[in-house]
Amino acid sequence: MEQLEGFTALGQERKVCRLVKSLYGLKQAPKFDMKDMGLVDVILRIKITRTPNGLVLSQSHYIDKILDKFNKSDTTVARTPMDLSLHLSKNTSDGVSQLEYSG
Repeated sequence: MEQLEGFTALGQERKVCRLVKSLYGLKQAPKFDMKDMGLVDVILRIKITRTPNGLVLSQSHYIDKILDKFNKSDTTVARTPMDLSLHLSKNTSDGVSQLEYSG
């Protein structure tokens, strides 16, 4: 077994991880049944709306729920200024190793 690229520790390139406990196939692992409940509309507090152009993800309903909980639903909307001439594009450069920022 070899360490995955980007996960090698300097000076320990020949070492591998030892599995302490198997995650699958345990006799005491609970069994559960799956059923088709149709298309998802909310998952992880993110509302999913299907449009002809694709999916729209929103958390506005969750924000409204929090505002109601703390009696702040009568607040007004604040606009965030944005340069309308700014055009965003997809990043096509090489990714940056996340190990540089872990610690």
